[in-house]
Amino acid sequence: MSSGPRVIATMMVIGASLWTLHITTMPDDPFSTDSAVLIAIGLLIFSVIAAVGLLVPRGRWARNLSRGLLAFEAALAVTTPLQGWAVAALAATGVGIVGIQGKWFDGWLRRLPAADGPGLKTMGLILGCIALVPVIGISSPGGVVVRQGLLGAAGIVIAWGYGKANMWGLWAARLLLLPLAVVAALSAPPGGAALLLAAGSGLTYLAWSSEARLAISPLMDQLPGPRSLGPLPEATE
Repeated sequence: MSSGPRVIATMMVIGASLWTLHITTMPDDPFSTDSAVLIAIGLLIFSVIAAVGLLVPRGRWARNLSRGLLAFEAALAVTTPLQGWAVAALAATGVGIVGIQGKWFDGWLRRLPAADGPGLKTMGLILGCIALVPVIGISSPGGVVVRQGLLGAAGIVIAWGYGKANMWGLWAARLLLLPLAVVAALSAPPGGAALLLAAGSGLTYLAWSSEARLAISPLMDQLPGPRSLGPLPEATE
């Protein structure tokens, strides 16, 4: 294995861990404890997903996910006080930003997606449902209420169910995410409410796409099987 991708993948996890320590140890500046915990959970989950995606399937989607994660960490550097763990976290983010653009990824990542891999909308639905957890923390920096927690819990359950190719996961995404997002938005400030409604609407759109359905219920599985012709007549002498 090339050392470049392995080092950058490791730095992704280290950087996310340092930012987690930073925002969870800050005294409500700018996130309350429960909001900071939700954001920290999202940072850790997506850093692991990005690192594994870079090293195992070597997908280009993992590189784009890493860029998004690093951009979010850079935004944290702007919105939170640069003290304590933030200094080391910012250094790790800087290494990640430079490293993820490195030429060593050009020959490492797959040029084309896997023939039997999930499509873009399918991956977007799964990752988007998981992302509801940190999105809730971002949308309500002053604190999270129970109705918002229900949206985050539903996102995790739906992502698990849909990822296991269960039809109930797809239908739950289609029918539950937007109503739960509307209910959660009622307890968020205006900007946060808009973010929750946008997330719920976007995920509902992905869930109703044909690509999301075919990923877990392909047409070949729905075609009727071969019909039996019955017993063949016995030959007569």
